[in-house]
Amino acid sequence: MKTVNIPVYLAVRAIQRGNKGTFLLTIMIVALSFVLMVFMPSLTAGLTGAYNQQVSDYQYADLIIEPDDDNQVLSDTHMLVRTIERTPGIAAASSHMIVSTSLESDKKILSRGVVAIIPSDEERVTKTFGKITEGRYLSDGDTDVILLGSVLAGHDDEKKDKMESLGGVHAGDSLEVTFQNGIVRKMTVAGIFETGSISADNEAFITQKEMESVLGATDKSSLILIRSSGAETLAETKIRLMEFGIHDDIKTVTEKGEGIIGDALKSFSLLNSIMLVFSLVIASIVIFIVVYINTTHQRRQIGILKAIGIPERDIIRDYLVQVAVIYGCGALCGVALFTCLSEYFRAFPLQFPAGAVYPVFDLTVLLPSLMVLGFVSLIAGFIPAKQATSEEILDLVNR
Repeated sequence: MKTVNIPVYLAVRAIQRGNKGTFLLTIMIVALSFVLMVFMPSLTAGLTGAYNQQVSDYQYADLIIEPDDDNQVLSDTHMLVRTIERTPGIAAASSHMIVSTSLESDKKILSRGVVAIIPSDEERVTKTFGKITEGRYLSDGDTDVILLGSVLAGHDDEKKDKMESLGGVHAGDSLEVTFQNGIVRKMTVAGIFETGSISADNEAFITQKEMESVLGATDKSSLILIRSSGAETLAETKIRLMEFGIHDDIKTVTEKGEGIIGDALKSFSLLNSIMLVFSLVIASIVIFIVVYINTTHQRRQIGILKAIGIPERDIIRDYLVQVAVIYGCGALCGVALFTCLSEYFRAFPLQFPAGAVYPVFDLTVLLPSLMVLGFVSLIAGFIPAKQATSEEILDLVNR
């Protein structure tokens, strides 16, 4: 018990007698180092989560079935959708047929793949129908109408456009649509939707009935979106679909999105590593300098402690306890500061192409960061303390 109390007693006395400004400044540096360590990984997690949510809600639902490498389209779509919907764990399915078209407004002509859907099926799979900003959503029996995303429709002032657009089209306006077989239709814009995702808002939809009137009844599709019931994980649902005889290319929404966001995540991962190294180096250097200065100024005191029989290990533990107090206070302040930042960005999120993004408070990120920072802090404090206490008593007292 005695060997434990001596370092604690010495550390408390040193903190009480030490420079309070330096003590508080060191705590704040540790706190800021912790925030730098966790902010980018947490923001990356928030970005990934926002992207996956946007993709799931407005583009690919939970699972996607695409043609395998030997085929360009899915055949017997009607039967395939019914088979999918009979599979346990599936809530709904919607087929998409992408049709090459040329869209001509009063201002612009764009080549664009228009998606043919059955609106009643689509409403059960994606949430686009709830994001109408002008006009209305499509109905199953609609013909000669088209639904546009806000990015594709564009603004009257082209400077506000995020991508090439039709130059400011609104609900009720007319478009001349030229299909891949050369048939030209004059179509009315039924509505404009805005989801907050640039890729989703750059799409256009027509009804399957409209497509069949132009291309004929084909019973083919480019892909099928599936909404799971949530009773199983998506990986389990994917396996169940395969067990029910679905042998086309099945992907979960995460697998589908990996190729799109993968490069961005690699860049963020590099930034995370750089921030981690810089934060640890800054914190360790500051703690090393503080402990080194303290041991330099307290050389005579260290010599006296050794002379009266205080073990060298207890003197080292004295400085380690001081470092532990600094780290503990800094960690608490860092967690509090990060929590405040997280709540602020939750209220005022950063706007990314994937949508509104804020740092995610994730213990799998916070706890390892706390452990690494604590370990580095103790090492940074141990080195100068060990160097000082290893000297001879006379050298410590006389210098």
